[in-house]
Amino acid sequence: MSAVVRTGVDNPWRDGDEPEPLDDWLAQGFTRQDAEAWRGWRFTLPVAQAWRRAKVTEALHAAQWSTARATPENVDEWRAAGIDATEAVKWHEFGHDLASARSEKAKGHDPMTSTTSSVRMTLSGSVGARLGVGRFAGTSLPGPIIQSYVLRQWIDDEAFDWAKEHIDAADAQLWKQLGVTPAEAGRAERRGLTAITVVGEWWRAGIPIAEVADWLGAGLSAAEAAAQRAKGITAEQAAALRALRDESDE
Repeated sequence: MSAVVRTGVDNPWRDGDEPEPLDDWLAQGFTRQDAEAWRGWRFTLPVAQAWRRAKVTEALHAAQWSTARATPENVDEWRAAGIDATEAVKWHEFGHDLASARSEKAKGHDPMTSTTSSVRMTLSGSVGARLGVGRFAGTSLPGPIIQSYVLRQWIDDEAFDWAKEHIDAADAQLWKQLGVTPAEAGRAERRGLTAITVVGEWWRAGIPIAEVADWLGAGLSAAEAAAQRAKGITAEQAAALRALRDESDE
């Protein structure tokens, strides 16, 4: 199993090109809502069209597949192995490519059980001694949470801020992309939310991805945020409430 070394938000589908203007998407048959979702995830029009031809019609799912290094050309092979977009991300986070994930899945393993022994060796053996475990050494955090960060070799202070909220490393990356802080993500997950469900709910409510963090940080649900926007309340006003809420937590 190859080492996974990433510490930032992993957006492999971003090739440096900016998404085309909205009118270009509408001219190609995208609805305004769909176009804004694909553009919000920073897909270009040709890439989005390739994913749709591969029967991946939601931008979020395309982002998940892309994070797992799946492509429109091989996504059917992942599906044939019984792996969906969310699970594919997990396999990738634990260092598996398509061939490895398919092999482990056929043995009845999931991403965690396929790597548990490797993690133990890393933490206790010479590799662990060489890498260290940073702020995670001697903590009482749940084992699977620690494992998710150590496997990524993401063990700095920022990682620990996410981990102490009991946020899995892979989920932390998506929360980060939404602009949510560790404390805000922790509050959301304690309410039973996940980063994936938040993206879906807020997308369906018509809230631009760039605004999600401010509305969520202000303590509003997707439906509440949509209602406030309909009344003319702006994301800037929500951001002010969010800042006040953050100050009260200090």
